[in-house]
Amino acid sequence: MSGQIINGRVYDANNNLINTANVLFKDAAKTTLIQEFTPVKKGVFTISLKKKYTAIVVEVQVNGFVIPTQVIENPELLKNYNLEFRILNEQKINLKEVVILAKKKAFEIVEDTVKYNVEAYRDGSERKIDDIIKKLPGITVEPNSGKIKYKGKEIETVTLEGDNLFGYNYTVGTKNINVDMVDQVQAVDHYAENALLKGIEQNDKVSLNLTLKKGRLDFSGDITSGLGLFDKGKIAHDDSATLLGITKNFKSFGTLNYNTIGKNTSPFDYSGFNLNPEELRERDINATKIIPETMFSSALGNERANINNQFFGNFNSIFKIGKQLSIKTNGYYIRDRIVRNELVENQFQINNQSFATSDYTSIIKKPEQYRGDLEIKYTMSKNSSLEYTSRIKEESITTPINILRNEMDVFSSNLTSRDILFRQRLLWTNKLSENKAIQGSFYQATNYRPQKLALSPSVFNSGNGIDTQESAFRKNYLEGAFKFFGAIKKNKYEFNLGSILDENPFSSNLISDNNQNSANRFNYVQQSIFLSTNYHFNKGKWRISPRGSIRYLLQNRNDDVTNQNDVQRNFIFEPSLSASYRISTLASLNASMGYKQLNNSEAFLFQNLILVNNRVSYSNTPSLELQKRQLYSLDYTRNDLFNQFEFIADINFQKVKGNFFSNAIITENTTIINNFFLPEWTNDLSANLRVSKYIPFLESTYKLTSTFNYSNFKNIVNNSELRSNEINFFRNELFFKTAFDFALNFESTSIFQNSVAKSQGQQQQFTNSSFQETFSVLVRPFKRWKWTASADYFLPNSEDKSVDFLFLNSRFDYQAKQNKWRIGVELKNLFNEKNFEQIQNNDYSTIIFRSTLLPRYFLVTFSWNF
Repeated sequence: MSGQIINGRVYDANNNLINTANVLFKDAAKTTLIQEFTPVKKGVFTISLKKKYTAIVVEVQVNGFVIPTQVIENPELLKNYNLEFRILNEQKINLKEVVILAKKKAFEIVEDTVKYNVEAYRDGSERKIDDIIKKLPGITVEPNSGKIKYKGKEIETVTLEGDNLFGYNYTVGTKNINVDMVDQVQAVDHYAENALLKGIEQNDKVSLNLTLKKGRLDFSGDITSGLGLFDKGKIAHDDSATLLGITKNFKSFGTLNYNTIGKNTSPFDYSGFNLNPEELRERDINATKIIPETMFSSALGNERANINNQFFGNFNSIFKIGKQLSIKTNGYYIRDRIVRNELVENQFQINNQSFATSDYTSIIKKPEQYRGDLEIKYTMSKNSSLEYTSRIKEESITTPINILRNEMDVFSSNLTSRDILFRQRLLWTNKLSENKAIQGSFYQATNYRPQKLALSPSVFNSGNGIDTQESAFRKNYLEGAFKFFGAIKKNKYEFNLGSILDENPFSSNLISDNNQNSANRFNYVQQSIFLSTNYHFNKGKWRISPRGSIRYLLQNRNDDVTNQNDVQRNFIFEPSLSASYRISTLASLNASMGYKQLNNSEAFLFQNLILVNNRVSYSNTPSLELQKRQLYSLDYTRNDLFNQFEFIADINFQKVKGNFFSNAIITENTTIINNFFLPEWTNDLSANLRVSKYIPFLESTYKLTSTFNYSNFKNIVNNSELRSNEINFFRNELFFKTAFDFALNFESTSIFQNSVAKSQGQQQQFTNSSFQETFSVLVRPFKRWKWTASADYFLPNSEDKSVDFLFLNSRFDYQAKQNKWRIGVELKNLFNEKNFEQIQNNDYSTIIFRSTLLPRYFLVTFSWNF
């Protein structure tokens, strides 16, 4: 049962609300003990008490001032109490010298910022600041993309001493900045990079800010050299260097990394192709890549399955020229060589027919990327600014593959992909008054993605000759827009008027044994004019935000091969509504609903066959029909840092009418897929739960993360009728970690996954389940000595317990005084597991997948900070 709800205001001697203070709640029977606590923000506080009191003693703490204590006698449950406090006089005290022996607070709250003190969360196992961020309460980091969320909301960026040095590619900083350099990680609510819009724009953005330790200004950095051996004597490397420079008008961070132990220190994932936060935001300006690159995903993670040889270099800098001009540059270079051997066996059950296929492949992927970014910010006056950003990128990926098909046929293929991008944006902001502002923007991007696949021998001419598949998408993107921002007291509104021109020419040629088998040449153009408006109504604990968008969309697909010219015009209205209720300073409830109409990807608009590997060919039945989506969501968030308790629950439902479905013709040697559009309904339901709590008497932190997803889709397999398919997926992760104040601590992560698939007309369900347990022991016999041992157990198929995997790792570290240098010895995969195998079932096949792993190795590392 809830206790009392206490609302209050705190005034200074001039009857003005003060900015910040702390309110303490005590029981009259034990006035030496603080029972509960809440901060004062802008002179106001509110709290729902959880404990029972004989009489409530309420104290307000403001440095240097005296405020009389108030007492609530015989407090009644569920009753609201309204209190007012006023400063009486300034209190002057002559303080004697005090020696503080207590540990530094783990965090402190100052207005909209939570300041986490890094030392309070260290156990000695951390190398980079990313290792600390993962441990901070209220913050989560996605393991594959590196995307960071704070209180369930994706952050905008990670700034360094207040400057946005990394942009959306903030993983460059979090993966490479040495943890010894950082004093605090600050989580900032209502983050606004453009100061002219502060207080005018409805701002729910969040960011992280890294503050450096004293003495880390000017120039500092670290150098790490790691050298060792793999199982068969091959040299293992893990070398890195970082340089940090901070002066009055200059700030920079650079890093060089070279490793062969599976680590990815860059923001670009060439192993599993997980998109980083920047790539997710800029998908609209990227051309489509028709022939997919080989993905090296693994349930074990990159550092076990990524057999690499990566070099990565990055340099970021900000120059401030006077008070009006700043110039930011970012440079990237990455080169890698990723190797894997794979065996894929399929047991097909289709239309009462059974057959098996197998492919043993030896793959080498060699990506290389050059990239440079430029940002110029010019303050024209105190009320106006101009920003220009640009990027140029050139990327090439070469992938030679050798294939043994069905233990009989030998193929050799080579895929070459290029990605050339230039984009630029001009943004003008003018603050018209204290509560009005206008922005004008111009965005232009050109992206060219040619690909060439050479396959020998031909799959079309009975094993003779060579198949050559060429394809190239180009995207020319132009956008111009004006935004008007306004505020009426606490209410915020926004109008957006603009136009987009999106041109996508495509060409492909399939040549088999010097004869053209298939060709595509078309141009797909989208032209749109849009008007959107948002209004954010803020009243008390409520915020209600209706949104609306009106779009005129013209689509034109002109096919030179078939001489078809398809045109579709649509007037599109897209309304949405969201509401948020702030239950307390710690908890909120949010709900939203919306309707969208989307055009389909250009990847579904080519008509004739394209060969993508030795087995699979794709074609489409093009359509310009729109996809209609209904979106609903509900979430509850509670983040109580003082009691170290976090609870996040959300449920999301999406109903889609219209999509491309596949018609697959599968034989022992080939798979031919045709994608076609149908105005059919499909549904997707997901629910997520995250609970985290520190239990003081056990000195342990526990985290439970659960995910459930239901989805349905339709397909045709080997001329069957259109089938409805359902997939239910559940994932449960339990984590605990001890924080004993002695030499021995433990950490455990248990993950259970289960998916169930079913197809219409089939009573049999296809189940895939797996279990993974990671258990670590941390021993610190002395302050500067640390030994870590971990065991990873993986059961890829819970129904077949005869196939499982156990990985044992060990690491020893010694850190010198003042953290100037560190030496470590690491042994990984001590049992030398060389292959990983997993079985997956779907509605028409059973797949056995086996891939190579990084072999056993030991590594000696030496790190020096300067």
